[in-house]
Amino acid sequence: MIREGAERYLLLTVVSFVVAVVGTRWYLQATGYPQVGGGELHVAHMLWGGLLLVIAALLPLVVAAPRALTASAVLAGAGTGLFIDEVGKFITASNDYFYPLAAPLIYGLFLLLVLLFVILRRRPRSEPAVTRPATVSRWEEAHLPRRRYRRILVALLAIFGLTWLASLVIFVALDPAVIRDLIDTAVNVPGDKVERPDDPFFYGLEAVLLGISGLVLLWAAVALGRARERRGITLATIGLVVALTAGAIVSLYVEQVSAITSTVLHGALLFGVIHYRNRFLAGGEPADVPATGAAEPTG
Repeated sequence: MIREGAERYLLLTVVSFVVAVVGTRWYLQATGYPQVGGGELHVAHMLWGGLLLVIAALLPLVVAAPRALTASAVLAGAGTGLFIDEVGKFITASNDYFYPLAAPLIYGLFLLLVLLFVILRRRPRSEPAVTRPATVSRWEEAHLPRRRYRRILVALLAIFGLTWLASLVIFVALDPAVIRDLIDTAVNVPGDKVERPDDPFFYGLEAVLLGISGLVLLWAAVALGRARERRGITLATIGLVVALTAGAIVSLYVEQVSAITSTVLHGALLFGVIHYRNRFLAGGEPADVPATGAAEPTG
């Protein structure tokens, strides 16, 4: 039997996992990868992750309170994130934290957690993982009506789509070695130790996957711009899912830390698309009407 509120607890785990991994990678890159300890001693953040996992396991066993489950979910996600962030050291004989395959493996675990969350959300009589506060609903009604929200989505989808199509054109036009040098120049920071693959195949695969995603996002922008809402939202979801699965895995292999930012932005845009669908299209009200047709609800 599934525990009541399982969706909420799993969502907390996923969010804390993302915050731990992304925060750690960004912090280490910004500070030049410092070591905690001195001489031969190095206290890896994997150990702090293990400590959080132990606390997360003990809390619901010792404390009989709903808040214990909430705290356990947060600590489990953060602990798993800190632990798995050092997976590169576990799969290489040289204990290489910067091994290119490490970031895709971490992201693969994240996708599995998201898949589990989606399965729980789709089961009969599942509970909402998040309840939208009334103040947020009132603000949206006043400042983010349907037409304005749609225009914002159209602009963002067009920007992302053109960006990824441009990356495909650049890859076709330039030599793969030049592409690798451009990525190094654009995303490296002083003291960056990140390793990137030499094989041009992966750079081409990244460009093709994101280019396909960009083409679909542009198609979605055109559909939404013409008030073909259901078609546009479906296309936007498909394009962003491609970018966030196959595209992100290859990007993280090629670019590692620098690909996190684009992945987070893709995730935020997908959230916006899903929120639009749930807010305006989930109730079965008419949609997909030409922009020049009858008056459209604005709130």
